[in-house]
Amino acid sequence: MSGKVIIVTGASRGMGQAIARLIIQKDKASKVVLAARSKQLLEKFPQLFPQDERENVKSRTLVVAGDLTQASTVKRLVKETIAKFGGIDSVIFNAGVLDPVGHVADIDTEKLRKLFDINFFSIVQLLQEAIPQLRKSAQKTGRPSSCIFVSSGASLKSYDGWMAYGASKAAVNHVALDVSVEESPLIRTASVAPGVVDTDMQVYIRNVAGLHMKPEALKRFTDLYEKHQLLPPQVPGSIYANLALRGIPDSLNGKYVRYSDSSVAEYLDTN
Repeated sequence: MSGKVIIVTGASRGMGQAIARLIIQKDKASKVVLAARSKQLLEKFPQLFPQDERENVKSRTLVVAGDLTQASTVKRLVKETIAKFGGIDSVIFNAGVLDPVGHVADIDTEKLRKLFDINFFSIVQLLQEAIPQLRKSAQKTGRPSSCIFVSSGASLKSYDGWMAYGASKAAVNHVALDVSVEESPLIRTASVAPGVVDTDMQVYIRNVAGLHMKPEALKRFTDLYEKHQLLPPQVPGSIYANLALRGIPDSLNGKYVRYSDSSVAEYLDTN
C-alpha cells in the first residue's frame, strides 16, 4: 500500500478533493496528482491541512490544470506525473458533468456531445496514456495497478431528464469491464456509484437542472437536502481512496457496485 502515486481527476472541489485529501491522510508516503480545470482551486489544496503539514503535503502533490477533453492536457498530465513521481499506480476517474438535463425528444445534441467529451472520451484518452505506465508499475511491484471510476445509479436506471448523464456512466461501466479483461492480470478496475453526495452537483440539480425534470423526480433530491440526508463527500470518497491505496480485489475486478454494497463495506469509512 505504501507510497503509491495516484491521479485524481476533478480534484478541485467536492468528492474529488475529498478523495485526494483522504489519500494524503491515510498513507504518509502516498503521492497525489490533482487534475482539474481550475489551477487556482487546485493550488489551495494544501490549505485543507494544518499549517505544520502543508509543506509536506505540497511536496507530495502535483497540480495539473487544464481541460481533460484536450489530448494535449491528458498527455501533459501523464508526462508531468512521470517526471515528478516516476510512475503511476492508480487513477481515479472522478471528473464529470450532469448538463444537459432534458428529455430525449428535445435535448440539445451539441450539449450531449460535449457531455460525452467530458464524461466518456476524456476517460478513454487518459486510459490510453496511463495504461502503459500502469502496466509498468504492476510489473515492477508485482501488484495489479488500479483504475477506479466514479459511476452513478443513473447508469442502470432512469432518472427523469438524465439520459445524457446516465448513458455516459453506463458507457464508463463498460469501459471498466473491458479494461479489466483486456489488461488482466496487470490492471484491475472497479466502477463505484457514490450515492447522493452533498456537492455542487446537488446545488445545480436543485437550482437549475430541476427546471427540466418532472416535479416528482426532483422531489427526491430536494427531500434528501431538506432532511439533511445527503452524504458528506468523504464517506463514499473513502471507498475510492482505499481502493486506490490497497488495490482492487479480484472479487471486484471489472464490476459496478454501489457505495453501500456489502462487497465494498471494508473500504467504506463511516466515521
